[in-house]
Amino acid sequence: MANLNDLVHQFFQVSRAMTKDLNHRMAPLQLTQSQLGIIEYLLIKDGSSSLVDIAKYLSVEKSSVTRAVKHLEAHDFIERAPSEDSRERRIILSSHAQDTQHDLKQAKKNFEANTFKDISEEELDVAFQTLLKMLNNINGVDSN
Repeated sequence: MANLNDLVHQFFQVSRAMTKDLNHRMAPLQLTQSQLGIIEYLLIKDGSSSLVDIAKYLSVEKSSVTRAVKHLEAHDFIERAPSEDSRERRIILSSHAQDTQHDLKQAKKNFEANTFKDISEEELDVAFQTLLKMLNNINGVDSN
């Protein structure tokens, strides 16, 4: 069995390398991995969500989402949406974001193809299940 210290170090190395590579691939579109995560979440939610819901989904602070949203708004990827609750800030994808979907998907597809090449479906499934168990342990969720 691998030394746990080495394993933890390797997880962080992989995480940083993946973020750096995806950021590099998103740079021509003026996006980062975290900003892409917001766009992908909005796509899941049919294009509209609150900042609080995005922060919960991404497991980050609302202030981090607010900074990313300011960038997305400045680069015309999102727009503010009307909300029935004046305290809630809702955003929607802009037409520019819709127009760039092909380029975003292609960059992400290239990233995934490079990152996961030569890794079998079975290995990916085991990795996914292991990461899910680790996340549940960190969050105090009983996975049984």
